[in-house]
Amino acid sequence: MVHKRIRVGNTKGGYLAPDLDYGSSQAVVAGDQVFLVGCTGLTLDGKTFVGEGDPAVQAETAMQNVKTLLEEAGARMEDICMITNYTTEHSHRAQVYPVIARHLEGVNPVSTGLVVKSLASPYIDFEIDVWAVIPKNRARGHERHRLLNAKGGYLMPDLNFGNSKIVRANDHLFLQGQTGMTLDGKGFIGEGDPAKQAQAAMENVRELLADAGATIADVCKITTYITDPSYREGIYRVLAEFFRDVHPVSTGTVVKALARPELDFEIDVFAMMPDDKSKGHNRFRLGDSNYLPDLDYRLSKVVRAGNFIFLQGQTGLALDGSGLVGRDDPAVQADEAMKNVRTLLEESGSRMEDICKVTVYVTDMADRAAIYPVLGRHLRDVNPTSTGIVLEALANPELDFEIDVFAALG
Repeated sequence: MVHKRIRVGNTKGGYLAPDLDYGSSQAVVAGDQVFLVGCTGLTLDGKTFVGEGDPAVQAETAMQNVKTLLEEAGARMEDICMITNYTTEHSHRAQVYPVIARHLEGVNPVSTGLVVKSLASPYIDFEIDVWAVIPKNRARGHERHRLLNAKGGYLMPDLNFGNSKIVRANDHLFLQGQTGMTLDGKGFIGEGDPAKQAQAAMENVRELLADAGATIADVCKITTYITDPSYREGIYRVLAEFFRDVHPVSTGTVVKALARPELDFEIDVFAMMPDDKSKGHNRFRLGDSNYLPDLDYRLSKVVRAGNFIFLQGQTGLALDGSGLVGRDDPAVQADEAMKNVRTLLEESGSRMEDICKVTVYVTDMADRAAIYPVLGRHLRDVNPTSTGIVLEALANPELDFEIDVFAALG
């Protein structure tokens, strides 16, 4: 099976990066999975931007783009399992979420909301990542557990927006980003104590997985978001307690803010039901957590779950453990990271052509000009969907670049 890549194009000559030679798709269909480009106010032809200075108008264009791309991929809005919303100011949330809620009425996805330093360009205030799965049984659809409405809750009490806490879509499990929030959406645990928030979040994760018939052992990938790098050590000690024998792949980021000022930590969890519970998933290259070598917390570099491949966020850190390649040179770090990606995919029985989605993290928007030509060279003729985010920091101040890669065997 070859992945179906929809609206393949190149940034060269477009509105966003007219001088960059970088091929990508607007949507990729890989089996039952549908991956979309991060949608903004940029029109699908890449030539016009709608809503500069107005996040709500940008969100409207983005959601119309989502609907169009899903239909072209043979999917529907009700197939959406997970959304990740990025804004560049906390105040923009009140403008964009009513737009999202209107377009997703009755869908009830899981969601994560992040405030980041910036997006691909200074005029972009909003971006949405959408992950959809085409159900095996169209009439039955997906299992959506613990349906709640934001209205009257702790985070956005005036917003009428239905969502799930966990979605089981065929063999895939998507969890709402977990924080110190209680599962009923009405309380918060651990204000001023990031480790206590992480403890509450992980207890939620375990409970939600059980709702869907899964366990912590089924977790493939985690992505953590913190608002201050100093929180990492305390938080990761909590994560180690829950994941010590699981060995997921992991990506760690530092964001500008989360949904409310008292939130210091959030975790996204991706899990899959294994074909054989007794064997579980295939986990490759187990090693100590980067930058926390004294912590008993071994992570995988790759997890293969059925036909799906999850990679650890790749940076300029060499796979042989020799340290960072390209200190103070983001382009060299990106080159090393992409060499790592190729090696890890091949070791797990995959290849570069199986890549469906990449999320690129940088800490300085100015570095994009040096990094993306490197990515374009490594991903030539692959044409994945992509999202580009500018963060406050990565796992360590010496890192300028990180890439998340999602692949499915073709």
